[in-house]
Amino acid sequence: MESNRKGQRAPQLLAGLAAMTVTLGCTDNRLPPNPVPTPEIRRAVPAWFDPNAVWNPNAGDSRIYIEGKIVFDTARHTIRPESTKVLEQLHAFLLAHPEVTRVRIEGHTDSRAGDEYNQGLSARRSLAVADWLVDRGIDHLRLVAVGFGEKKPIAPNELAEGRAENRRTEFHVMEVSGRPFGSATALDGGMVLTVLSAEERERLRNPPKVELAKPEKFVPTGDEIKQAKPSDTKKDPENTYVAPPPGGEAPPPKDGKAPPPPPKK
Repeated sequence: MESNRKGQRAPQLLAGLAAMTVTLGCTDNRLPPNPVPTPEIRRAVPAWFDPNAVWNPNAGDSRIYIEGKIVFDTARHTIRPESTKVLEQLHAFLLAHPEVTRVRIEGHTDSRAGDEYNQGLSARRSLAVADWLVDRGIDHLRLVAVGFGEKKPIAPNELAEGRAENRRTEFHVMEVSGRPFGSATALDGGMVLTVLSAEERERLRNPPKVELAKPEKFVPTGDEIKQAKPSDTKKDPENTYVAPPPGGEAPPPKDGKAPPPPPKK
């Protein structure tokens, strides 16, 4: 009888311990799994999607799914070498699908710094990815670089694992065959940076030198006083006034005319 009672009490004790655990407020900090979409919300994946794409109900149909992450140096926009595989996959996608005429590169951060700093950092990181692609032959007009900073988290910033998830770079299709694709407000709240061509960036790094005309060499002449040359014009003796000697009279003119008045002193 006693053994039967102990066997009946075991389930009751387990239930009590479970209730105590809930009462004491123990919480599970693990991230919730993505729910499986129901047939009502399941939509066809576009033909240009990666065939290995993983369904994510929080992303629209514009998302380009590529396995792996782009990693940057801490607090910088320098791309680390381990990111090469992801970048090469994105590069191959753009080459294989010329009908995707514009792609949005989104930079995101965690919340450990200020809003303005995080947005600027995420924008520079997205531009670094765009420049990597342009250097390998992708037309810069196909790329839009935008940074959202910490504005669009996908995991709790209170957890280290969540912050790692929030530090990410996403790729979205914005235009297909020249026609807008996806949300019309996709850039709202983001910092958009201009993606330049490789030639334009090279000119900014090494601007052409402008050569100014060299002035003629200056030769000083000093303070020399040059003697004036005598005039070659012959004087007319008939029109030349001859001053009278001191105390004397002026000689009569040869033509009988009165001599001109003496010059004023």
